[in-house]
Amino acid sequence: MKLTKLLVIPFLFSGALMSAQQTTYNYQGGQIGYINNKKADSEVAQGSQYFSEKFLPANINGEKEVVLARYNAYHDEIEVQVNGEEMAVQPVNNQVIELKGQNLSYEYLQYTDKEGTSRQRYLIPISKSDKVSIYKEESIYLQPEEHPTSGYGRYKAPMFRKNDIEYYIQFNNGEIVHMSTKKKDILSLVPGKEKEIKTFIKQNKISTDEDEDLKQLANYLGTLI
Repeated sequence: MKLTKLLVIPFLFSGALMSAQQTTYNYQGGQIGYINNKKADSEVAQGSQYFSEKFLPANINGEKEVVLARYNAYHDEIEVQVNGEEMAVQPVNNQVIELKGQNLSYEYLQYTDKEGTSRQRYLIPISKSDKVSIYKEESIYLQPEEHPTSGYGRYKAPMFRKNDIEYYIQFNNGEIVHMSTKKKDILSLVPGKEKEIKTFIKQNKISTDEDEDLKQLANYLGTLI
């Protein structure tokens, strides 16, 4: 991918980033914004910030140009390799990063979490249609270091750990809201259709925490609304 640097505008992030620069590159048909990330030394910890650390070929917003990208689930960033540098894509509403040949993409979306708080981050679409779409959220947290409280205790270094996967559902292109995978909550996704959903799940042996099964469920729910 041939990119030409257009401008660099310095700005500050608090917390995890010691310094950052906004860099815009041009490509055929438009521009892509990147953040030049430099992680703080204090972030050194065991474990990984990634579900997959490998950079893979990807397209941004359907453009033909290919970049090497990976998802940082701790910082909620799409990291890319550009002209020998590792940078992060500047997120914009409804941005789509598609990993080529992986049947996997990330979309930067507004949604409501299980606490009822409106948030925005990269979600992975499991099934998409005008009637029913299901997404999942992958995230990682940093478990703080632990110092011994007695002479017999042992120091535990900080460690990156995976959060439980969270799922979200969208009906008729409306609001994206948290979706509990508990059976009783799944049955009530379409009011008045509890018996039909229960029968479908039983007959098709649907597991509500498996992506392929959730695709089947989404397709079926679309026939009920």
